[in-house]
Amino acid sequence: MTHNFSEDEIVYGDSWGLVHRGVLEDKEIERMKALRDKVYGKNGIAVTTLKPIGRVEIEGKVYEARLENGYLDVRTKITVVGIDFGYLLVEELKMEAK
Repeated sequence: MTHNFSEDEIVYGDSWGLVHRGVLEDKEIERMKALRDKVYGKNGIAVTTLKPIGRVEIEGKVYEARLENGYLDVRTKITVVGIDFGYLLVEELKMEAK
């Protein structure tokens, strides 16, 4: 699945409007951009159930994550598709058929 997100959508997800209203300070926005640069597009594994919030592991580090909707079981492979208020936005990693 290919996404064509803008940089703002990748950093802020559904919360973009709130950010523009001054909810987040500049240093928090920069922290989220740094997190995005570190994990965006990377694959990992769910270390808790995500219903829709839980924890994932990427390259040996555990992060708070959330799904757009739905539920994922522990040990499900995931990919990072954005950052939203400090949560990694993730979705199930789908293996393409050969």
